[in-house]
Amino acid sequence: MIKLTKSFPLVLTLALSVAAAQTLELYNDKPDWNNNYTKVGDLGAKSGAGFKGVTFADPSTYQAAVRTSLSTSKAPAMFTWWSGYRMKDLVESGTLQDLTPIWQKYQKAGEYGSDLAKAFTFDGKIYALPNNVAYWAVFYNKKAYKDAGITPPTTWAQLESNNAKLKARGVTAFGQSVEDRWPAFIWFEEFLTRQDPDLYERLMVGKAKYTDPGVTKVFTTWKGWMDKGYFTPASTGFGSGGTNGMAKLFAQGKLANILAGDWYTATIAGTGMKPGDDYGVFILPTMNAKARPVIIYEASPLIVSKNAANKAQALKVADFWMSAKAQTLWSNLQSFTPVNNEVTVDNPVTKELTSALSKSKPRLINRIWEATPTEIIEPGVDELSKFMLDPSTQTQVQANLQKLADAYWSKQK
Repeated sequence: MIKLTKSFPLVLTLALSVAAAQTLELYNDKPDWNNNYTKVGDLGAKSGAGFKGVTFADPSTYQAAVRTSLSTSKAPAMFTWWSGYRMKDLVESGTLQDLTPIWQKYQKAGEYGSDLAKAFTFDGKIYALPNNVAYWAVFYNKKAYKDAGITPPTTWAQLESNNAKLKARGVTAFGQSVEDRWPAFIWFEEFLTRQDPDLYERLMVGKAKYTDPGVTKVFTTWKGWMDKGYFTPASTGFGSGGTNGMAKLFAQGKLANILAGDWYTATIAGTGMKPGDDYGVFILPTMNAKARPVIIYEASPLIVSKNAANKAQALKVADFWMSAKAQTLWSNLQSFTPVNNEVTVDNPVTKELTSALSKSKPRLINRIWEATPTEIIEPGVDELSKFMLDPSTQTQVQANLQKLADAYWSKQK
């Protein structure tokens, strides 16, 4: 990930200022995506809807900067965010622009279905555009698999057998990370949804406890994988910039699998690996071979500030962003699963994932970062990090997670 530098205060100052230039600035916390935002913006400039990406050094600072400015005319005209509970408080603050008319235009044209808009709908109004809808799948190194004599697993038993065979060859099966805090939730939600997706759904809304036996089993499975050496050290960087970044280890063949949102394809591409030739993708199996497949997804919103000085220009950009022209370029640059019905992509791994989703018709489960209240998961990732760094803290971590949940749900009507 990009580290803080001496120039960071200048970036922060720019982020909170009103864009004076004609080119609108799209604020984000996604350094690996920033150049591609600008490329789409350059295409939009041909029709008066130009913009450029302006990125921040880390998610926490980004969130603080956006929240501080939203109620003022210095609010970023357009910015990326998170859906679900993380978007709800911004909607309730009255600082977001209603984008329902733009959605209606493209839905009427048949370019978007109604289900996608639900992720950004509050009280009947749609407050965001689809920045992307990401599905969390497993990217696998084809050479590592060939050398180990294994194929992508279709059952949990085969998955664990693959892990053991990779370990025997000195290759780490999967990556895990506490870098930037939030990745600590990845394997918690994956183990739980593969074990009992209904329990996961209940836990997200306070109808189950982090101390329940089913959740304890998740931690036991997780610890078992760590004990067997199936994971990289928790300190491994999730991004491509770190010395021990997962993408770098993946490209070197030292790491066989990376479980991530399909947006991670862009990071892997940055290592020089060729999609389809060097790596492929599969959906993580369920622990119960007879159960319906499941997959985690995240719906990432692109928001227009209601109070921004250049809101009118932002609405022009928003309209362009939804178009098939913009989405074709964006989806292909990022190797994203398309959200506009008129878009097709060239990346063979993206096509492979799209085909897998079509064939298996998995149960879609909202990512924990958006599915449960911020007041629980924000400090909760620090608890999960403690467990990853020291599995002996399991009992205390579960108790602490439940305290966070109790504190929040006890105040709700």
